Amino acid sequence: MLNIVDVFSGAGGLTEGFRYKDYYNFICHIEMDKDACSSLELRNIYYYLKKENNLSPYFEYIQGKISREALCSVVPSNITQDIFNEEISKDTIHSIFDFIDERLSDKNLDGIIGGPPCQAYSTVGRAKNKQKKSTDKRIYLYKHYLDFLQRYNPQFFVFENVKGLLSFKDIDGELLFPQIMADFNKCGYSVEYQVINANEYGICQKRERLVLVGVRNDLCIKKPFFSQLSLYKEKAPVLKDLLQDLPAIQAGGRSDKYQGENTNEIVRKYIRKDGEYILTQHSARPHNRNDLEIYKVVLNAKLKGKMLKYIDLPQKLRTHSNLTSFLDRFKALDYNSPSHTVVAHICKDGHYYIHPDLKQNRSITVREAARIQGFPDNFYFEHSRTAAFKQIGNAVPPILSRKIAKAILEILGEREK
Repeated sequence: MLNIVDVFSGAGGLTEGFRYKDYYNFICHIEMDKDACSSLELRNIYYYLKKENNLSPYFEYIQGKISREALCSVVPSNITQDIFNEEISKDTIHSIFDFIDERLSDKNLDGIIGGPPCQAYSTVGRAKNKQKKSTDKRIYLYKHYLDFLQRYNPQFFVFENVKGLLSFKDIDGELLFPQIMADFNKCGYSVEYQVINANEYGICQKRERLVLVGVRNDLCIKKPFFSQLSLYKEKAPVLKDLLQDLPAIQAGGRSDKYQGENTNEIVRKYIRKDGEYILTQHSARPHNRNDLEIYKVVLNAKLKGKMLKYIDLPQKLRTHSNLTSFLDRFKALDYNSPSHTVVAHICKDGHYYIHPDLKQNRSITVREAARIQGFPDNFYFEHSRTAAFKQIGNAVPPILSRKIAKAILEILGEREK
């Protein structure tokens, strides 16, 4: 079993894949967002109760039948004590090290997984962010990753971020990515990187992300990581297959009952296994009358193969004065394709994720977004709907992270004797 630390954890998308079986032991999770930490704690409780073959209290809680306090009363307190709710910064790094050291005791740390917040590197809004680049601390958050590597010298690390990092320039106008690679190399690691499209790995989403995997030089690994990972490519479902068992609801509506079984192989393998009948967080946002009219127009155009821009809408529906930028602010999904990328902005409104069924005329629910990200249906996001959407948009798809976790095990097993 490999001891790992999970940094910039979010709600646990990357974490979830590394929970697969008992190959990895989490020393701790470091996360600054309080709601995400609550979701991490709840997932710890889920896995503890699953091991105890007593998931009833968990399912009672996520259905609102018992309180969080009642749920925690059936679980040892240490089960949720590996989560450190703190921002990683120069002011907190030493207290974080103390927390890790205490939990490690005399054990070695074998791996570090995570990825610093990506907003600073994203190509979306880059012009706007340029004005505050000189004071944006997020640009150099990766250096704290180096702090962990230098202190613990783990066998491997996984670093995930947006592909915009490849073209991002620092405050001096120099490409930042070569500096990051050089810094990782100086720490004693051989690093591979690749832009991964999650859709090639069974996820119903066109999601490209930069993944870096470093292995300590002295381990002399023979097999390239991404060659091993590519063995786990799987055909992803389209949205119609992914969502076929989720009941139709209207804007502002909700349902807690599945619409029969789902016959898709990926769904049955990773998302909703046989015998699981408890549906949660399938609750649609309410929308005003104007937005609902826009949704109809945009989806009707989509069904005819046309992507409407905001300036193409009937004038009576246009309420925004900005007619020169963000013209794709309303976007419909297509039943016969994977989704476009789910991002954290979904927490602000659902305009970019209009449901593909014209009769439902709404944006997608938390559960639909979670499925598009590859989360299992038994994963519950705390606390509000807004918080849940934010956690989902910031996550690494668990189906992909599970395959990353397996590929790492395999390349470590291929080291030269």
